[in-house]
Amino acid sequence: MFDFKGLVGALLNRREQDGVYDFQSATQLMQVLPESDILQAQIEIVKALRQMNANGDISLKERLRTVPYLDEKARHLQRHLVDVCEGNILDETASPQQVLPTMLAFWQEMGDAYRVCIKQALATKARNLDKQLHLFCLRGMSYYVAQARWCYLRYLDLESRTWRSLHRLYTYAEQGGYVGEGLAAYEDAPFSDVRSEYLQAMMLSLAQPDKMQPVQISMTAQFLKRWSGLLEIESEIRPNHQLFGVNIGGATPPKRLRRDMVGENWRYWSTDALVLKMREAAQRLEQGGSPAAMGLRADTGTEANVQLLTHLANMWCREIPAPIRKYERRIAQKPIHVVRGLEEIIQFLRGTRPDSGMGVARWELENESDGGIGITYRIANDDKLLVGEIVCMSGIGNKPFTIGTIRRINRSRDGEVHVGIETLSQSPVAVELTSLPDQRRVLALYCPDSVNPAPGRFLIVPQHHADENREFRLSAQGKAYRIRLAQATERGPRTAIAQFSVLEKIAA
Repeated sequence: MFDFKGLVGALLNRREQDGVYDFQSATQLMQVLPESDILQAQIEIVKALRQMNANGDISLKERLRTVPYLDEKARHLQRHLVDVCEGNILDETASPQQVLPTMLAFWQEMGDAYRVCIKQALATKARNLDKQLHLFCLRGMSYYVAQARWCYLRYLDLESRTWRSLHRLYTYAEQGGYVGEGLAAYEDAPFSDVRSEYLQAMMLSLAQPDKMQPVQISMTAQFLKRWSGLLEIESEIRPNHQLFGVNIGGATPPKRLRRDMVGENWRYWSTDALVLKMREAAQRLEQGGSPAAMGLRADTGTEANVQLLTHLANMWCREIPAPIRKYERRIAQKPIHVVRGLEEIIQFLRGTRPDSGMGVARWELENESDGGIGITYRIANDDKLLVGEIVCMSGIGNKPFTIGTIRRINRSRDGEVHVGIETLSQSPVAVELTSLPDQRRVLALYCPDSVNPAPGRFLIVPQHHADENREFRLSAQGKAYRIRLAQATERGPRTAIAQFSVLEKIAA
């Protein structure tokens, strides 16, 4: 039989739509998703969302039905993947490295799906959708914020399109008049508003997460979730009052306020109320106050987290100027060899040479200064390098080995990593510490000199051995001393740097 319908379709250059393009096709997709392979199921949902977001022929009615349906079905899948990535769940079908790209893609595409709904509704001048668009704006914003937080947790660059999407959703909220209106994005979610969600992403960027440890980034996000409501966005510039600004018509992150940041697309905010609250909280915690009484997590009261509160308050206050670079950079390109981790460095210094292949990586030097170096290297997977990690390098300066600590990490999506390293010492010595009086032995690094002015001679020890006033027997090069540790000047992910006093020389 002659296919008359096919002929007409061909003449009119029409074809059946593929994939998800309405509510019915979305329900069909959910019915065929694999129940036992959550990662693959989420990958298929991401594909469907990407297809929908690029399809301009979908009607507003179908988009308004389909997007929240996919969202509700995919949320529990995303929670599972997050638990896998955080190590809370062991999934035999997927590792944390495998699930991270899908997690980030889902947050991006789901945020885009809600943004496209709002854009289409405004373009068609649809009526009686104010409450629904408010809800969609809050949900979309929360997805972009989640994506930003996880990018920062993995030291990944936040793409310009995510910044553009954040700014556009905030613009839609301003136009709709619901920027600060509280709303629960889901039945099981607490009340929030578009402004506070938006400012959480802005302030997390301004915390310089590329210079923080993941636990600090996570805690900073918790602080902002609790107190971002104290921030107010203004459209009129007041340089003597405000501290930060952002161009909501662009695709760039916020920055410290300058007087030339003027125009109808600029928005500004003061941090005075937030800084005051953070300093009050730090003071109460130092005095033994309960974190729960302040609406904070139970672990907020640790010494490290109180120090983080103080650090953030100083970074975000107007009274303390922004830090400036201490040393001028010089371009210097050559390969260097690097050993990571205290235990590996000690073994390396005890006799393994750089060309032996024992945990030695080859990185490329980009630049150097009197205080540190910039390097780059490429990875295929997450190598778990962290800010605060100790490294030993050969090929730096005129000494055979240089000890440094990671100060900054930036990863691109294609696997290129840029790292800033502060040099600490060029005369490291592997030593043995014997805890007194229990006689427990631990290996450490003794640095008799310091490349930078402070802290003088010091020890690098495993973090759980760095208690203030703890006494050890230090043995190295046929000599032994009884020493007492001072308070740690710095704590990294697994190590601590501490000065010490020599109490007496003892028999080796």
